[in-house]
Amino acid sequence: MFKAASITSASLLAIGITGTSAKIGNYNSVGGGHDTITAMCAEANPPRYSAVAKLCKELGTDGLNFGLDDTVLLSVKAVDRLVGNEGPTFNMRDILEAEDVVAAYNKIMASTLRTERKLLVDYGWCSSAAGFLGGVSADSSNYCDPSQSCDSSMGCEDPLSACCITHDKCLQGPGSGTTSRCDEVDCSGSSCDEHLSACAWNVSCCTWWSCDYQCIAFSSGIAATFNGVGSWSPQHEWNPDGSNSDAMCTA
Repeated sequence: MFKAASITSASLLAIGITGTSAKIGNYNSVGGGHDTITAMCAEANPPRYSAVAKLCKELGTDGLNFGLDDTVLLSVKAVDRLVGNEGPTFNMRDILEAEDVVAAYNKIMASTLRTERKLLVDYGWCSSAAGFLGGVSADSSNYCDPSQSCDSSMGCEDPLSACCITHDKCLQGPGSGTTSRCDEVDCSGSSCDEHLSACAWNVSCCTWWSCDYQCIAFSSGIAATFNGVGSWSPQHEWNPDGSNSDAMCTA
């Protein structure tokens, strides 16, 4: 996915934290209109592109419209419940009424990782985007290279992985040549990053009963990392004068 190595905080990506965690008051005395996920999320104002912000987006009134006290299963993937491999449960009230909403979610995540004994290493073709656990991202996951295959244990066929495939195609710039998988295009790296961020953020990670914690981690982490503007964009130095005239540049 990357045309050049970049240093990224693995812990940042694993939970999608982009700023100081929000702190809010006690909602026990607040009634009526504020007693919804969307209203309390607005009050809590979690960091942009954090895992909590992702849950607010997916479970709020514009998403699945969960109640504050509805039980949500946090699992590796949706099918885990069907095979009896259930993770911990939570409700959004417990998170949003906490003094530190990000820490409240991280506590649930820590419990999940201990239960599942799994690490957030890669997700389909998004492995390099997550920087690996060592924090260094290299060009080790490039869909446009026909010699490579998706060797991730999860996510290869998921919509989030498709976002990363599109990003790889977008970075197949002048001089890269056309391969059996990708056409050569003339897109600027910053444009490719911008659209990857939006694509990853809009991927759905929750169903009516379960939220996939790995999907949440990578969706929020990728959205945060690739949302940079100008010199903050990870691929801003890649073909900076690209015409962005190809359809892939805005996909």
